[in-house]
Amino acid sequence: MPESAELKTLAATPGDEVDPQPPHEGREWANTLDDEAPLHITSAPDQPEAPPAEPSGSLETTYVDPESIEPSAPLSSNSLGGSFTDNIATPGKSPTPKESTTGGKRPSVKQLASNTVLNGRYEIVRRIGGGGMGAVYLAKDRNLGDAPRAVKEMVESHLDPAQHEKAIGDFKRESLLLTSLEHPSIPTIYDYFYDDKLSRFYLVMKYISGGDLASRMRAAVGGRLDEKTVTDWGMQVADVLDYLHSRPKPIIYRDLKPANLMIDGNTGRVMLIDFGIARWVSQQEKGVTAVGTMGYAPPELFSGRVQPASDVYSLGATMFHLMTGSDPQDNPLLIFDFTKNPRPRQIAPSISSEMEMILMRTVEYKPEDRFRTAGDLRNELAIHLEKLLSGRVSYGMPAPVTGIETVQVQTVYCGFCGGRIAADDVFCAHCGARQPLAGVGTSSSLLHTVRPTAKLVVAGTTELDASFILQKDSNLLGRTDPHSNIFPEIDLSRFDPETKVSRRHARIWLEGETFLVEDLGSVNGTVINDSVRLAPRQPRVLDSGDKLRVGETTLHFLVG
Repeated sequence: MPESAELKTLAATPGDEVDPQPPHEGREWANTLDDEAPLHITSAPDQPEAPPAEPSGSLETTYVDPESIEPSAPLSSNSLGGSFTDNIATPGKSPTPKESTTGGKRPSVKQLASNTVLNGRYEIVRRIGGGGMGAVYLAKDRNLGDAPRAVKEMVESHLDPAQHEKAIGDFKRESLLLTSLEHPSIPTIYDYFYDDKLSRFYLVMKYISGGDLASRMRAAVGGRLDEKTVTDWGMQVADVLDYLHSRPKPIIYRDLKPANLMIDGNTGRVMLIDFGIARWVSQQEKGVTAVGTMGYAPPELFSGRVQPASDVYSLGATMFHLMTGSDPQDNPLLIFDFTKNPRPRQIAPSISSEMEMILMRTVEYKPEDRFRTAGDLRNELAIHLEKLLSGRVSYGMPAPVTGIETVQVQTVYCGFCGGRIAADDVFCAHCGARQPLAGVGTSSSLLHTVRPTAKLVVAGTTELDASFILQKDSNLLGRTDPHSNIFPEIDLSRFDPETKVSRRHARIWLEGETFLVEDLGSVNGTVINDSVRLAPRQPRVLDSGDKLRVGETTLHFLVG
């Protein structure tokens, strides 16, 4: 069972006030719990590690007091107020295992049978998701005309007795969190209770039957979804993220991905279903718990930093996956380094150039280079959708590039699993181990702007050495002629047996972050993408993946 379905408290201070947060919904809301295992990494400076928490069918949230950041302390059931505990019957807190437990060892979970009635009200219909620590069931609410509900279970007896108190506190934290949030894209919580006979906790939530975005993507032709649909969904998700980030105590979701987004079968609205690792966070907070799903988690999470821009990155990664069909988890550390990997339009040419720029901005390496807020991203997507519907978008010609730079990051190897990570990562992105020398000897000089690089690859040849790196800021394409003292940087003589390439045929040069090409008045001309013949001395922007025909020699232009 993935840890995204866990119920754990990572850090809290006794007496903290708590704002709730919403739960998973079924996939039928909860089948999402079985799909992907997010990365959980815990940092508690100068404190011994707590015993590992067993997974459960519930959520994991953390609140850190903005006024005082101190080493984490276990959460007491009293820290959330007695008024709440009056509503939940809890077993004795003996340090020894109860007779029905296995002393902290993991017994098998007995699934609830159909027609089982919980709390004298909720009749179980069938199991719709979950894992080893519990399950999520579809149930009927007998008190409200058999209305469908998602009932989420956490099996307390599977926890180590020493963590029993903590599990109770976590359950209350989740319940309080959910009840405090009101947004059309956040599922409603109806009830919460503890069953003494079964020794299990339960949350009762809105049942969502529309399926998640991951399953919709798998069912789509070519494994990808159209730009209009994804833009609309992206607007809705950005709106709910803006709601969370704008609360008095901002909430960072931290695990946005297609499996955690569902379509409400009744309203057609996107629902954010898994708040298992969302957290309150203050601007001054550092060294927090890094949690997320590899590929969708931004780089700063592995350095122990979390901020609203982290959710913007994850939404960009999600939209990228939906529109290109390329899963960020397949290459989690490099997929958004577009100097080494294909840009969105190279994978899916049906994406507009404007959308490509939006996607690339959302997944920038540095948080300050992304959209300033989720609200800004929502507004940009709304403008783009209007242009998309009216046909005012471009394909092939890149949109103007502003503020995007190539970033070079020093990499090292994890001392525990050997995986490659950034030198300033506090946690390994592969095994989750804290790096003993993280940040030692590193500085901002490791992160610097470097000159973009590009190359031309000759098509239709069997020669092994059939590419040219554009090493200079200005590169002449043509044929060598020693008598005229012409020695072009891109000498196509050996690929032009019929001498269709002029000696000074064309020029490619770098202007800022953009490569441009112009024909130099050649005899046989220069053609871009088999459709645009360049007029002499009329520059044109080159996009990675463009095809150039110089005379009768075809070249592919690639950035990186």
